[in-house]
Amino acid sequence: MIALVVLFLIGLLSGCSSTRTEYVQVPLMPIPTHLLADCLPPVISDTMTWGDSLLLNAQLLTVIEQCNLDKQAIRQIEQTREVTHE
Repeated sequence: MIALVVLFLIGLLSGCSSTRTEYVQVPLMPIPTHLLADCLPPVISDTMTWGDSLLLNAQLLTVIEQCNLDKQAIRQIEQTREVTHE
């Protein structure tokens, strides 16, 4: 009786050894278009006061910060691509 159980289990184990691993290519995720869009600076007027200049500087820094965030997101997408394709 025990011999039959052992033979049955050996048969099951040999069935597992014939499994084949198949790798499937994952399509690349396109970079979102909003990350690739140009960073547009604010409109600079011809006449400007010192206060307007300070506001313009703040707006320009905000544009630069947003562009840096977009570039960081693109770098993260590229790193994800490198990890998944290794």
